[in-house]
Amino acid sequence: MTKASGESQGSLTLLLFLTTSCQPCQPLWEMIAEGPPGRELGVNVVVVAPSPSMEDERKARAMTPPGVGLLMSSSTWFDYGVGQAGTAVLVRHSPRGCATPAMARGRVLGQARPEDASSLGDLMVRWLGRQVPGASEVID
Repeated sequence: MTKASGESQGSLTLLLFLTTSCQPCQPLWEMIAEGPPGRELGVNVVVVAPSPSMEDERKARAMTPPGVGLLMSSSTWFDYGVGQAGTAVLVRHSPRGCATPAMARGRVLGQARPEDASSLGDLMVRWLGRQVPGASEVID
């Protein structure tokens, strides 16, 4: 599989819609603490938590590891049609995207609620397989 060019294709952002108290979210929090997925493909990772009025901001900041963005915005959940914590959305933004990719709606390459943290990597490969020039396999 060939790496997509960030210059011509735009930037990739993995939005992880998580809460600090959701039990199915815990393995995803642990996974990003060990090393965010997709870094080798140039994917930025942003945790999207509910707004501070609904979520413990201090706890969310403490759980978000360095190198991973945190956006506390309930409206972003609505913008992407996310109704359940633990959902992952891979987005491609135009090269002229704004400074906070999660705030600029991009082209959604894939959206799912992974069964477990290990299946997230497989999902990302599938989603990118449709978009990466020269990919060995195209998945419809």
